[in-house]
Amino acid sequence: MKNTDLHSHSYYSDGEFSPKEIVRQAKKIGIKTIALTDHNSVKGIDEAINEGKKIGINVIPGVEISAKQGEVLGQFIDYKNPKIKKELKKCGANSNEKVLLITRKLGENKIKASEKEFKKLFFKAEGNYNKGHLIYYLLKKGFSEKEINEIQMKIRIKPRTKKVSVEFAIKLIKKFHGIPVLAHPWISKELLQEKKFSKLVKAGLLGIELENGDFNRFGRDKKTVNQIKKLARKFNLILTQGSDFHGPIMTKSTKGHELGKYNCDEKVIKQLEEIKLKQIK
Repeated sequence: MKNTDLHSHSYYSDGEFSPKEIVRQAKKIGIKTIALTDHNSVKGIDEAINEGKKIGINVIPGVEISAKQGEVLGQFIDYKNPKIKKELKKCGANSNEKVLLITRKLGENKIKASEKEFKKLFFKAEGNYNKGHLIYYLLKKGFSEKEINEIQMKIRIKPRTKKVSVEFAIKLIKKFHGIPVLAHPWISKELLQEKKFSKLVKAGLLGIELENGDFNRFGRDKKTVNQIKKLARKFNLILTQGSDFHGPIMTKSTKGHELGKYNCDEKVIKQLEEIKLKQIK
């Protein structure tokens, strides 16, 4: 039965809802299992798990690590390890710095904006800002998607901190006993070239996301989907799905990320759980 959503975000990264609210919404629409996979953060996992226990929803502790060429989901991550938060903060440092620098530049481009206002709006994600926050902020100010893209193209910023590599993200997830899954691989198609992809597998990649509602506008076409399936067969990887849910703003903007719209079958969870058990042993 397809009742598992393996990709969602709360307001501890660039989502709009609390972890508790996401779990409650999952219950309403019949989701049995949900993974909270905030960008570079595990702050909301305890809240989500506790709510899940109250209302009968299984919550998988997860994360999504930002990397130079893409992003990697970490399912069943050891989020209670005292060292993980420091490591994840390093992974998000580039995005956080870049967004704050752009926010400060908005005023110079005759856009009524302030860093203070920005931080107040996204106070739950302080220290973990990313491109999603900037888009939300400008959407709330009435800018269209086209105008937002133009603004981002116009304001060029080069942060001092560098993004980690996809290989590093995979190894970091493995270090904290998580299961690395390449997220929305169609966004960085060069990663799907077999020679490059084999390096990711060598680094410890165990899964690849097949669907999350991105559709063709993000490069997810038939040819790419077939390539993902081919690589999954060749390297014996788990194919996962999820909504990449962030909240009403992104759902309205992209029309494809409704919670629970692209669920996994329960057998995928069993596969992930089997890998987790082997790691523990």
